[in-house]
Amino acid sequence: MSLSRYVSTKIGTIGDMTATSCHGGGKTHPGAVCPFGMVAFGPDTFEGGDNGSGYSYHHTTIDGFSVNHMSGVGWYGDLGNFQIMPTSGELNLLSGTYRDALTTREDRGYESDFSHSTEVTEAGYYAVTLDTYGVRAETTASVHAGQLRMTWPGNANRRIQINLARRIGGRSASQELWVINDRTIEGCIHCPSTHGGFGHGRGNVNYDLYFHAEISQPWENFGLWDKNSPVELRGTEFSGEELWFYAEYAPGEEPICLKVAVSYINIEGARDNFNAEAASVSFDQMHANATAAWDEALSAIKVEDTREDSDTLTVFYTTLYHALMDPRMFSDVNGNYLSADGTVRHTEAFAKRTVFSGWDVFRSEFPLLTLICPEAVNDMINSLIDIAQYENVSFPRWEILGHEAGCMIGDPGVIVTVDAYKKGIRDFDVEKAYDICLKTALDPNTRRNHARELNDLGYVPTSISETLENVFADHCIGLFAEALGDGENARLFRRRAQNYRNIFSPEVGWMRLKDADGRWNEWKGEYDHKGCVESNIFQQSWFVPHDPQGLIGLMGREKFIENLDRFMAESDLSAMWNEAYNHPNEPCHHLVHIFTDVGQPHKTQYWVRRIQTEAYNTTEYGFCGNEDVGQMSAWFTLTALGFHGMSAGSMIYHVNTPLFRRAELRLSRKYHSCTLSDTLVIRCDKDPAENTYICGIDVNGTPIDRAWLTWDELASGGVITYHLCDRPDDSWVRVLPPSASDPA
Repeated sequence: MSLSRYVSTKIGTIGDMTATSCHGGGKTHPGAVCPFGMVAFGPDTFEGGDNGSGYSYHHTTIDGFSVNHMSGVGWYGDLGNFQIMPTSGELNLLSGTYRDALTTREDRGYESDFSHSTEVTEAGYYAVTLDTYGVRAETTASVHAGQLRMTWPGNANRRIQINLARRIGGRSASQELWVINDRTIEGCIHCPSTHGGFGHGRGNVNYDLYFHAEISQPWENFGLWDKNSPVELRGTEFSGEELWFYAEYAPGEEPICLKVAVSYINIEGARDNFNAEAASVSFDQMHANATAAWDEALSAIKVEDTREDSDTLTVFYTTLYHALMDPRMFSDVNGNYLSADGTVRHTEAFAKRTVFSGWDVFRSEFPLLTLICPEAVNDMINSLIDIAQYENVSFPRWEILGHEAGCMIGDPGVIVTVDAYKKGIRDFDVEKAYDICLKTALDPNTRRNHARELNDLGYVPTSISETLENVFADHCIGLFAEALGDGENARLFRRRAQNYRNIFSPEVGWMRLKDADGRWNEWKGEYDHKGCVESNIFQQSWFVPHDPQGLIGLMGREKFIENLDRFMAESDLSAMWNEAYNHPNEPCHHLVHIFTDVGQPHKTQYWVRRIQTEAYNTTEYGFCGNEDVGQMSAWFTLTALGFHGMSAGSMIYHVNTPLFRRAELRLSRKYHSCTLSDTLVIRCDKDPAENTYICGIDVNGTPIDRAWLTWDELASGGVITYHLCDRPDDSWVRVLPPSASDPA
């Protein structure tokens, strides 16, 4: 059965709409991409605002189709290079919406009106009609290559225009173009951070994109412009600051197809990628291959739905689709990759990957991948080690194209590395990884923000968020030390993992800023944002995922439950931002499961179901906030299966009621124990659509008395049976989840 048919890539494609939310919508991209593909080939709409993918559903015009896109990101995005636009009529060289162009125009330029009614948004395929020109445009992709098929009305002159300067969030600094023959062009687009990109340049993203492109028909004539001036056509090699290429054809009904492959290393890599994936592959073949690739990737989880409508299946497989887009391929088919020191290296031991939105994805995305795609986790850790080795002594927090973007906080590289090691994903230099973890925490000159203050004081005077995030990373380093038999550091980091206590104020009952001399800051209430990153004190104070019992002890059990109930009740789960439980952003994503730690798992079951049904849907607003490179999706995917982790490295998962009557996960014999089976089946004895609550769980036929599962129980395979009922029932639960402050 084709699972890709349930994927709708229009879900979550609303971008920056400040009237709705200061952080915007899902910001996903609907273009054609393969699982973990380097190429994401699709449409670009109006430039401007924080539309990181280059497309927002509320726009009404299309500027063109570029070969690489990010999906589900904010901070103004990046990529969007080698933008192609099929046109007709008089030659118009500029788009009126490309605000970062050196040469701008006040008229509409060459962009085209379009209607969503003509869009087809499928896994591995995108199509739309450009109303201004009557052109039907279709894209598909392989991992390193893509194709754009263009069909004009029979009486129209045909033109292909390529904007070589374009870049989302800025522009490229210079471009080179080599005309090989009357069907083929090659070149390089140079994109330093001085010219914008991620964070309008503050993300420190520097890259060169090499391309090899072939067109199915020889052109009748071609031309180039640089900064709105024609380029004299001497020879075959051209360069400029804002270079535009066009090729023209006589009228005809036969489609013209442009194939392109890219490399971030060199032109030889682009050629190798083209020859391996595009040279002898037709558009329809590549489309079929992309569909097959998605069917195979999505079959990692097969679910059965009892409902008559398919909306639940559509949301589930679309979230799984987004979880399998990043971390994407960064190495070429020949095994070459660009190291962080600028050296081209070769390896067949792992695939170099990129786009690691660490602060977001350590919470749900990477825990999901450890189950269904552990090789991607292993690849990313090798990639992070490469960056730490050649660029700095610590892991990056937000990696893109081989470099640290400097975005967000904490030490997510440490967290995902330790979590992977604990789960048996270890095909990387463990000694080097451990050394990086230690230096990250102990060397004040690493990337860790406020490392010196944390080491000296045990807290960060200016930040609640920085304190709690880094304390959790220290807890993970302690787990790593313990697993490797380093008793001294295990004891050190076990103590450091309790440093969250240093900023808990008994007077107010919440985390609170404290100055370097130990004096509490003025208290302005739990809704105060000061010292909190994309959150407030109400939201951030709960972030002690490794030691809920310690936090319960500080707050008091009854007060903890009262606060948590109020925290959930005050939230509008369908809203794109909240001051209480805020599903649109990551600091809250583990909190709905913390009810299990106070012996009230029925509340977890209730709230998870409400979040699933109120915060996700099948429309362009299908994510209640930024999709965040797979994180928002992975939360849904995991909870739909019936569990979610609270703390990386803890090896346990708090349960909730599954969404489906039956789910089957494909395990990896290389990375999972598979002692019982290479599949894990999760089944419900009753229809979960009618029964929201759990009244018991059997693991391979044996009842358990806890509302949590272990990694070994999942990785061993077999059958986990949820017994469901239509009313709350916690009577079967007798054992609370372990916590870091539990007696040894």
